[in-house]
Amino acid sequence: MSIEIIAVGNEILRGMVVNTNAAYLSRRLTEEGWSVTGQTTLPDEMSLLTQGLDEALTRSTVVIATGGLGPTLDDNTAGCAQGLFSNAPQSIENTVGTAPGFLFAENKRVLFLLPGIPQEMEQMFEESVLPYLQKHLPPPKFFREALSFYLLRENDVDPLLRKLQAQYDIDMGIYPSYSCLSVVLRGRNSEHVAAAKKAIAEAFKSSLMPAAKLEEALHFWMKKHRKTLAFAESCTGGYMSSQITALAGASDYFLGSIVCYSNRLKQQLLHVSSETLQQHGAVSSETAQEMWKGLLQTTGADYGIAVTGIAGPTGGTDEKPVGTVWYALGARGENPEVGTFHLQGNRQTVIHRATRRLFAFLLKKIL
Repeated sequence: MSIEIIAVGNEILRGMVVNTNAAYLSRRLTEEGWSVTGQTTLPDEMSLLTQGLDEALTRSTVVIATGGLGPTLDDNTAGCAQGLFSNAPQSIENTVGTAPGFLFAENKRVLFLLPGIPQEMEQMFEESVLPYLQKHLPPPKFFREALSFYLLRENDVDPLLRKLQAQYDIDMGIYPSYSCLSVVLRGRNSEHVAAAKKAIAEAFKSSLMPAAKLEEALHFWMKKHRKTLAFAESCTGGYMSSQITALAGASDYFLGSIVCYSNRLKQQLLHVSSETLQQHGAVSSETAQEMWKGLLQTTGADYGIAVTGIAGPTGGTDEKPVGTVWYALGARGENPEVGTFHLQGNRQTVIHRATRRLFAFLLKKIL
């Protein structure tokens, strides 16, 4: 059985809206055992939309389309779909919004129409679409395992995965992101999947994370060991703390973040000396160390990360180009780990990558 996902909307084709619905649906369907064979984006124009839906239903057993179900002039999805089926659709209740969804099923063709608003679409998929598929078109039984690692590269794990894939009848995938990497194993033989997982975990145990994401791994460790954490953020501007506080229960250990963007606040709130700022500048080893020391003095946290840098696109020099980041991190009562790195990319990328890397550095230190 094949499943295709369609996003409807000129706003997606024009780049005004990011298609997060397809990513969500593909991930959830894969987790439940189905195979997604394609993703398509179609415009709101009725002729092109009708043609695209018809072609998708010809090549796929199930089509899930999102978008174009509201009351406005460009919401044409339901009308286009109706022309492809002789029977009336079933309505799918929308418990968090106003636009209902629809289910068309005829001649072994199944089409789900869901709203484009992610929160509504996700709720309706979990409450209605998923139960229907599990009852009428259940996936083949399979076993899935995932491992996540920090500060590990694709080239580090690829040779072992190739060896294991030749040894066991399983599918393997490598999914890298900034400063971490995930390996997903899928197969119908549970013993093969378990054996491969054990081999990978043992080979890279020094980099194995207890959770899928860096912030989650820090979150669980801090809660388990009853330690507290705080940040002193300059170039990241509060982004580090936003990643931690997005997790429920962060208040159990996260004391907060002191966002000191100006030199004046670095002196007033973190007790960075004016001499240090004058002699070495705000982006320096010395300033990062004094920010970290002041952070722990002010907050009383058990662990802290201090970061200062140049996110760009302006502010760089030959000596300190855009993307330069200095940091200090570690535990109270110990000498901090102090270092620097240089990142490529635009402002948002530098901030994001710096956050991921610092989380990985702290995780490495505590594990």
